[in-house]
Amino acid sequence: MIEKNIAKHVLTIGCNYQHPKGGIAQVLYNYKHYIFQEFNCIVNSGGFNKGGKLIKAIQAFLLMCYVLLTDKEIKIVHIHTASYNSFKRSAWFVLLAKKFKKKIILHIHGGGFKEYYITKPQWISSVLNQCDAIITLSNSWKQYFESITNAPVIYIVENIVPFPNSQSEKKVRYDGKYHLLFLGTITREKGIFDLIDVLHENANLFADKLILHIGGNGKTEQLNKMIQEYRLENCVQYEGFVTLHKKESLLNELDAFILPSYVEGLPVSILEAMSYKMPILTTPVGGIPDVVKQNVNGILFQPGDKNGISKAIERVVNNHTENKLMGERSFQMVQPFFPTNVESRLKNIYKKLLSLK
Repeated sequence: MIEKNIAKHVLTIGCNYQHPKGGIAQVLYNYKHYIFQEFNCIVNSGGFNKGGKLIKAIQAFLLMCYVLLTDKEIKIVHIHTASYNSFKRSAWFVLLAKKFKKKIILHIHGGGFKEYYITKPQWISSVLNQCDAIITLSNSWKQYFESITNAPVIYIVENIVPFPNSQSEKKVRYDGKYHLLFLGTITREKGIFDLIDVLHENANLFADKLILHIGGNGKTEQLNKMIQEYRLENCVQYEGFVTLHKKESLLNELDAFILPSYVEGLPVSILEAMSYKMPILTTPVGGIPDVVKQNVNGILFQPGDKNGISKAIERVVNNHTENKLMGERSFQMVQPFFPTNVESRLKNIYKKLLSLK
């Protein structure tokens, strides 16, 4: 873990992570439990409506002022952000850290940044260029941020994945069906409604062979309505929001992971599934192609390609030997994302900014 003599110089800014809902929250949760001996974090987002979120951000801004005024040990402000409203909020914390002459790390998560950037390119670049370092999730994202900035050093730090609490072998199910897992926000951008359409349109092909387990929050009413209207109750199980214990159980017991997203950074859910030796069915967006290789540890198809989704599912359902090989390769390929490797990368960045050897 990062020792106190370094951690005491770092102030982290990010979303509520105590009971993580979403990728950034999961990263911060893992940082606290696996990376830092002493985790100094100010939560700058939360609440159930715009008013509550604004109050939380203002409180965090004032608390950060107080901490930077009173704690002279703080040298680095490490801000975790996504795009759109998250980035607009983070920009105020970048400005505050700059006023206090602290080293600034902007750690950018989420897959919609390219689309967001074209809405306000000059202002976004000006915010980015105030930072000393930008942390990205993959080499493709590193190249992108190098193309739109000229001041910060761009680093890659993989999303952290805890060591799996896995069984030596997948639990055997005796229903004779293939069990597929989707974990993510229930939105069109995650491709979940495409997936439901595929099961409906290919009911004769999958009805007696497959069960899809879905975990996550979001547009759950629309999801449940589709399941009922398509009469998919026998092959789709909505698990609700998945707690840590429940997630471990699903990852241990199910056969493969699917995420037909339209936009992504580098999903923690995919990395977690890889750590549990799952083959991955997904799209080549964001940093996903850096960790999921076609026919090696998974199957790739284009966003919105329902025929591609159908063929990928049909392939894993009918090729159990290949699935096991892809799952083993997933586990080997996810090794750089385990805590010891992420800790080393993060510690080196902090040392450089602190001018430590």
